Amino acid sequence: MLLNKINKIIGFILLLLFLVGCGKKETKTVNYNDKRAIKNLAAQLIDKEIQFIASGNFSSERTKSIVAGTEVSGKNRWGISFTLIEKVDDEFKEVYNTGLLEGSFDKCIVDKMKLSSFKGEMIYYNSRDFYLGTGGGDVFLYIINFSEKEIYYAHLIVQKSAGVLLYLSENIEDPMMRKFFIRYFKKDYSTLRIIKSDLL
Repeated sequence: MLLNKINKIIGFILLLLFLVGCGKKETKTVNYNDKRAIKNLAAQLIDKEIQFIASGNFSSERTKSIVAGTEVSGKNRWGISFTLIEKVDDEFKEVYNTGLLEGSFDKCIVDKMKLSSFKGEMIYYNSRDFYLGTGGGDVFLYIINFSEKEIYYAHLIVQKSAGVLLYLSENIEDPMMRKFFIRYFKKDYSTLRIIKSDLL
């Protein structure tokens, strides 16, 4: 009789533990330093091939996050985009996407960067000479600030008739960033002219 009561109590406790365990969500963890792990995680959320992956403090100094870069190359639609992925309520979610930008991940430079006048880390993209040919072409540079959801860009246009032109996006108000873009292009194109509207 005592044994029956003990078995009932143990059975009741086990049932309670099982019910409490079922109510808890399994929290996903990821090693942010493991590129393969963060790429796999991003691939589960984004239905495109991941061309670039990085982890860092993109939205704030205290929040670890992931940035994934993808490319679209169809007949009528092409370009690149970057997606910010963060843990929200114990689940990883896409919290921001740049939309489609001019560019390709072929032959480009893309990496994290930090400017002292901005919070958090940013993504730097440079198309290099992918769109340049003997008759001219374009170079696209982007700095993506995820904490402010801002995309700063420079577009270099090389034309035989007009020479070398540089457009800087209107949202570039920081003097350090403006100098960064201009100095980069002045190294190779000392006679470039800055224009007020983009020629896209």
